[in-house]
Amino acid sequence: MGTAGAVDEVRVEDGGRRVVVVAGRLHLPVSAGVTDDEALALARAGTTAWHLLRTCAHLRPDESIVVHDAASEVGAIAVQLARSFAAGRVIATESSQARRRTVLKLGADVAVDSGRNGLAERLVGANGGRQVDVVLDAGGALQASLDALAPFGRIVCYGADQDESVTLTGLLGGSRAVIGFRFEHTLQRPDMIARAVSELFGLTSAGRLRPVAAD
Repeated sequence: MGTAGAVDEVRVEDGGRRVVVVAGRLHLPVSAGVTDDEALALARAGTTAWHLLRTCAHLRPDESIVVHDAASEVGAIAVQLARSFAAGRVIATESSQARRRTVLKLGADVAVDSGRNGLAERLVGANGGRQVDVVLDAGGALQASLDALAPFGRIVCYGADQDESVTLTGLLGGSRAVIGFRFEHTLQRPDMIARAVSELFGLTSAGRLRPVAAD
């Protein structure tokens, strides 16, 4: 694979050879030390995680962050990026002990059960009794995340199954923000893809980032 960007199509040709089709305006050279599979993962999942942290949440050094669904492709990269971006405490949520062990190995400081009952309390407890600064929500944990969010905190929602709503009064009362993100919108801005992929490839080449295939 000589380029990486937004994937328009993945097809399998005769003989089982996988072909990735990418829009020409989004072609980018793959850095040395980055495999084809890693480049493919970074092109979408990595770019999503990068923009969740950089563009949407504006994560600052020493801020605490919660990554829901942290063993997913996007979540696993987000955990590693948050650590590389000098987050203060990286809190992961997952549904099983095995998946929680996985995200701890990726660099999360603590991993908690993602079950909805008592989730806000577990998040605050995992942050030493303090509300959290940033939350990445893949879907379904919005209310618990809001309950755990500190003043001037930010939640970035990027899942397809968001079925909860927030009120302006609730946001104003806590000086909090809820931000939405869709990867597809970055395709209209090739510069947004290029900035993300450049840093992602650099981190991967340096051994500081390891894309993880979804299980």
